[in-house]
Amino acid sequence: MKNLLIYVNPRRDFDEENKTLIKLQIDNSLKLGWRIKDILLVTNFPYEYSGVKSFVIGDEYYCELFPQATKIDVIVHLFNIGFIKDNELYWVHDFDAYQQEIITEQELDLDNVDIGLTDYGRNNRWNNGSAFIKKECINLYHLIKKIMYTEYEDNKGRWKNEEDVLMKLTDGNVNNINSRIKRLNITYNFGIKKMKICYDKAIKPIKILHFHPTRIYWNRTTAWDIVKGKNELGFPVINQRLIKLFNKYGYI
Repeated sequence: MKNLLIYVNPRRDFDEENKTLIKLQIDNSLKLGWRIKDILLVTNFPYEYSGVKSFVIGDEYYCELFPQATKIDVIVHLFNIGFIKDNELYWVHDFDAYQQEIITEQELDLDNVDIGLTDYGRNNRWNNGSAFIKKECINLYHLIKKIMYTEYEDNKGRWKNEEDVLMKLTDGNVNNINSRIKRLNITYNFGIKKMKICYDKAIKPIKILHFHPTRIYWNRTTAWDIVKGKNELGFPVINQRLIKLFNKYGYI
């Protein structure tokens, strides 16, 4: 399996949050046993840390209409240039989605599908912040990109992001798409909203935590405090190993 991180910014640099998170992500991956060659960083500027060197692409793959959908434009490009290889599984995830435990291809059980991803736990909307993809889903990503931009034109500038498009495709089972997607357990993309509902559904221990550390929720609590136990569960959902790594980068 490959660990794929994508970051494209018109400034050709990481913003302040992600300057820290990219190092944390690489450190965390190495501690969990990922090989340097299997940590794939794609950016529109040169970058190197702890032996991981970015694969540089052009600025044109930044999605100005909806920056979060930049991943779709970039992945389509990576498919087109042969970066995504046959017989490989790629974990594509946001910088704020942190792996807590070792994950194996066997446990994901994606042999008969092309992509695995979770919903939000609290509802059935697809969450593209953590996805496991194969080369076989190339036409699916092309279709998502095409519809995103077509919907923008047809709706006179009212943007439909990639999650909206994917919901539309699966609700209608367009081209039998539902046979190609596996809905993974929320443990592979665990957020912090309505945590009790999500935790009850999740396979334990939580494999992937998804949160912006400094983001404030309900006008009073940071996400960092929430995952450490200031939540409706009354206990931490982040493990001690990951807490120590966050502490290294100033999150106390």
